Amino acid sequence: MKIPDIAKKIPVRNSPRKKGHVSAERTYMSKILILSVLAIIASLVIVWAILFVAGEGVGPAEILKGSLGSIFALFFAVIFLDNINAYNDKRKRKRDERKAVVRHNRIVQPIIDMYLVRKNMVITPNDKTVRKFQIDSTFTIKDMRDMYGQSELISDVGKSKIEIYAFHQDKLNEKLTNLVEEINFDYYSDLCDAAMEFITATSYGASAMNAILGYQDAMAGTKSMKSVLLNMLREEPENGKFATAQPALKNLYLVHQMINDQEKALVKYLKLIQQIIEEDDADSGKSASSDADYE
Repeated sequence: MKIPDIAKKIPVRNSPRKKGHVSAERTYMSKILILSVLAIIASLVIVWAILFVAGEGVGPAEILKGSLGSIFALFFAVIFLDNINAYNDKRKRKRDERKAVVRHNRIVQPIIDMYLVRKNMVITPNDKTVRKFQIDSTFTIKDMRDMYGQSELISDVGKSKIEIYAFHQDKLNEKLTNLVEEINFDYYSDLCDAAMEFITATSYGASAMNAILGYQDAMAGTKSMKSVLLNMLREEPENGKFATAQPALKNLYLVHQMINDQEKALVKYLKLIQQIIEEDDADSGKSASSDADYE
């Protein structure tokens, strides 16, 4: 069930801070080039003046010709060297950014795995097999009917599926936020956009998630809110809509949409990070690895 405009996409590429960082470097390099050319011209003028005053049988025309030729030769040599230095500097900065991304991903990747397992337990009813590492899923809110049941993992003992999912979602959100904050992303801005899409979806769905978690212990008269919500879910038609759903059930629709948006963001992130890792492996002469377990 698609709920429009639940979360806006927040593009982060070409931020003013990044533009200022690159612009300052270019301005500095341009100043160095201009100063170098001026120094060359000044040196040649001094040599020309010395030769002219000394009058060593060399006329002004010959001196001027030789000086102009030298100036043009040195000018193009400086431009050529400047372009080589700029190219090498760009390659180095891109390599440094790529290695920083790969280094951060070593922390993010295991948390993605733990998130996927818990997410798939939440969206899979007990009568179906959990596909632990499925990223892009097709499910309805009715498939989430067993989310308050106990997690099937020993490490999650005593926790409900939705509760442990929320924990690992927050951990992943935290690490992706660190990734976005600590790297400039001058060269791999698409990966930053993918991380931001996950962060945005999680932020916009946070209130609904807290409400769903709160239903575990809340009471509605003599009944628990959890049982009230599950009764509403059983009575909800297969083609139910957010607009016509009962208030408590609207939060579940919002969480459903949040999970869909998170999945889309992770599909992009994992595809892009795999390309970056392969690029880094090729640059280092290593054999490429792949995430074959993801579905």
